[in-house]
Amino acid sequence: MKRFVSSLVLAAAICALPRPSAAQQYLPAASAYVGSGLEGGGRGFQRARTRLRLGFELRMDEAPEDALVVAGLVDLEPRAAFGADLRYVRSLGPNFALSAGAVGYFVPATLFGPCAGLEVRIPMSKRASFVAGPDVAVFALGTDLPDGIVIWQALMQGGLRVDF
Repeated sequence: MKRFVSSLVLAAAICALPRPSAAQQYLPAASAYVGSGLEGGGRGFQRARTRLRLGFELRMDEAPEDALVVAGLVDLEPRAAFGADLRYVRSLGPNFALSAGAVGYFVPATLFGPCAGLEVRIPMSKRASFVAGPDVAVFALGTDLPDGIVIWQALMQGGLRVDF
């Protein structure tokens, strides 16, 4: 009987132990966009370089409308350049998102500045969307700037976004 009571007390104690709570979950996504448009500065307007943007987005299930995105940038033509951007993205419902952050190019010379964008997301499946929208950047710092000139860039980009 003593053994039975001990077993019963042990079983009750195990059942009374606090269970680990369900932690917040991360909601990752990946994106690939191609864009081009206009850029300007001290010498008027010209066609902007064609840019490939490969991004990784991370949201939390407790606030899925807020995300951080880090992306690698490759300017494809007329000359190659490599950089990155870091953005805060705020979803405005299932089909629209606004973003703001910082952009920088590191190779072959440096350019840094703020950036902002708008995305229109057109669902293709439960997890994939076609994305299109404008993206604006202003380059105020860097070794690739002419003296006293600020370069701006306005792109129209489109691509694919996939939630994991």
